[in-house]
Amino acid sequence: MFFKTISTKPPALIGCLFFLLFFLTQLQTVPAAQDKPSHQPTPAAVPAPILIDKIVAVVNEEIITMTDIDKAIQFYPAFRKTQETEETFYLRVLEDLINYKVIYLEYQEKFTLKEEDYDEVQTAVIEKLGSLDKLMAFLDSYHMEWMDFKEFIKEKVVYERVLKEQLQVKITIDFKEIENFYNKEYRPRQEELELQPLSLFEMAPQIENHLRKEQTREKLAGWLKEIRSAYKIDNKLLKEQQ
Repeated sequence: MFFKTISTKPPALIGCLFFLLFFLTQLQTVPAAQDKPSHQPTPAAVPAPILIDKIVAVVNEEIITMTDIDKAIQFYPAFRKTQETEETFYLRVLEDLINYKVIYLEYQEKFTLKEEDYDEVQTAVIEKLGSLDKLMAFLDSYHMEWMDFKEFIKEKVVYERVLKEQLQVKITIDFKEIENFYNKEYRPRQEELELQPLSLFEMAPQIENHLRKEQTREKLAGWLKEIRSAYKIDNKLLKEQQ
């Protein structure tokens, strides 16, 4: 009897067919990751912060801000007294700004300012800072152009002119007073601000002018009080510290 031998191993062609069917099945059941639609929302742009200046006083409808005080401290010969707190110093500078604004509102229509009227105030600012270049650097730090600077000092310019033309107050300042102020007030303040102090000879005219104004301020207190009484003044910074 003859027997036919049958191999138990499947032919190679059948194995290939099984592999191909398995591969096609996997392609149908597992979609590619890149084909998945993205449902993630696009992040919204974050708005830039808005800086709001602080109103420290209002004269009628005119406002004075904290930045105005900072500018006045940098620009004007505003000397901080020995052992004077920062809060008291700011209040004193603010009172000056209120006086400038009141006098400006009172006399603005009585004067036509010329370029030379600005010279004294502009020169004092440049002398305090040391040079015109340093003044321009300060203006840049406050994003101010030259015309912005003139607009800022305009009220003080009118104030100074009123003092000269309306109030003829003659005060003599002794040189010893100038020297004492230079050593006890000016030099320490400049060093605190990390600014190179000018010599006594260079600062003497400015200090003399400052001391004269301080003494004039005392004599003019009654005059200013009378004019200020006609204006609505809201010193918000003073209220905060009371």
